[in-house]
Formats: sequence, structure tokens, C-alpha cells
Amino acid sequence: MAFIEFADAAPAALPIAHSALFAVPRGAARAVEAAPAVLAEPLSTLERRVVVLARTDGIETLRPHRKRSWLAKLVLGPAAPSPVLANERLEALRRLAVQAWHHGYTLPASALREAKLAGFDETQISAVVDMIGRSRPPVRRLAA
Repeated sequence: MAFIEFADAAPAALPIAHSALFAVPRGAARAVEAAPAVLAEPLSTLERRVVVLARTDGIETLRPHRKRSWLAKLVLGPAAPSPVLANERLEALRRLAVQAWHHGYTLPASALREAKLAGFDETQISAVVDMIGRSRPPVRRLAA
């Protein structure tokens, strides 16, 4: 089987000049050098840490936190601290991560909508889901 190199023929086949196609404006050279650093990591270190911490949270942490009555406090003791984060953006990320840890790639549309409303874009949401998908075991066992 032979290999045919089409790279040499491509510039001649283009209707515009080859140098005009690959020309970079003077000010854009610095922006191109800075852009790969931003595109390489869609999530900050803090956001990645929130995703890792959400692994231990159960689905019940997504329900609204209710206060105990005085009788329940007397019998059961003080309520456990709320797992809700103070930062609304990070809380939306935690909720998305908890859903992803428990449901995998089949996330409810409400979790995606809530993350988008918090300011996360598609690349950040997919980075969270992919990070969790790589960390989960490939097959779940039915019986031990």
C-alpha cells in the first residue's frame, strides 16, 4: 500500500494565496500564545477540588435542608451540618458533580440547566462529566 503526500499539493489547489491563508496579524500573536493555557484547563483548581469532594456526598444532600423541631432536637440531638456550599456557583457545580457521580453520563436536564444558569459553559460541564467518568470504575458489580 502506498502513501500519497497531499500536503505539497494543497497550497497550489487553494483559490487564495498560501501566505494570505496562514498570515497572523501582529497583535494576535500574543493572544494565540496565551489562549492555549486558558483552553487547556476549563476548570480551576478549586472547582476540581469541589468535584472530588462531591464523590462522598449522597443524593440526599441535594434535597432542601429542613430544620428539626425542638422535640426532634431533644430526642435525636443537634442536626448535622448542611453540605451546601456558601458560594452559589460552587454549589451548582457540587450539585452537578453529585448527580454525575451517581448517574454517570445520564444526567437529568435540570442538573445541566442549573449549571448553565450558574455560569458554566458546555466545555466546563463536559470537563466535569468526563473527569468523573474517567474516575468511576468501568463496570459496576451486581453482587459481591
